Amino acid sequence: MNRLYNIARYLAAFFIMFYGFAKLNGAQFTVIESELDKPMREVSGFWLTWYYFGYSWFYGNIIAVLQIVSGIGLLFRRTTLIAALVLLSVMGNILMVDYFFSIPMQGSAMAVVITVLLLIVLARHKHDLIAFFWKQQPDGNKSGIGNWILRIAIVVVPALFTHYVANVNNRRPTPLDGTWTVKQSVASGSEFDSLQRIYFERNRAFMAVFKYPNSWQQHQFVVAGDTLTITKGYMTNGTEKLKATYKLSNDGLNIVDLKRGISLRLKKR
Repeated sequence: MNRLYNIARYLAAFFIMFYGFAKLNGAQFTVIESELDKPMREVSGFWLTWYYFGYSWFYGNIIAVLQIVSGIGLLFRRTTLIAALVLLSVMGNILMVDYFFSIPMQGSAMAVVITVLLLIVLARHKHDLIAFFWKQQPDGNKSGIGNWILRIAIVVVPALFTHYVANVNNRRPTPLDGTWTVKQSVASGSEFDSLQRIYFERNRAFMAVFKYPNSWQQHQFVVAGDTLTITKGYMTNGTEKLKATYKLSNDGLNIVDLKRGISLRLKKR
């Protein structure tokens, strides 16, 4: 049993060093240029994950140092248990990311091996862990009704509030929600002449994003009957940018602002 325990912790330490030093040396979390040029909806889970974790050099190196230090901890009996616990949480997260973001199996195989080795190490300490995390903890059977109300409130209040934010505050469906590509623009030399796309955002209530050749602009919109009003900036009480009538048809969306001489014909993507 001692031999299996020692083999498991030394192998886990050896393999985790590859994870840590790969990040420090730039072998992980580096994204190739061709992937950076793809629209986000076309990027695979693998490259999306690497871009996200590699976005901050400092964050990636913190993870690397944590893996290396914990790996060193596995090499000494006194620090093996805490190192194995830290690494198990790290590897558990890696395995979930690998699975749910469709990382190729060859990239996940090492994580599976390390996790199994850590479980072998922790199995040796199962009685200590059960005692520390359960048996030695104070009994809560004497909790009064007030404590139970507080516990329930701590769970229920955030659940209700975030449900409100997501489904009432953030989402106010309108007939225009979606992505619209400008097919024809008559704008009397205004900035609308170069407008390429309008996003009436479903997940950000009343946000309209304008896409130009070299920029993106966030604005606020309101739909009342057949009237569309767009003001500059989002949630900034900006000046009026457009006040037009709109008409939806099988061919798309027509927006006409007679006062400003703007006419747009758009098609939904």
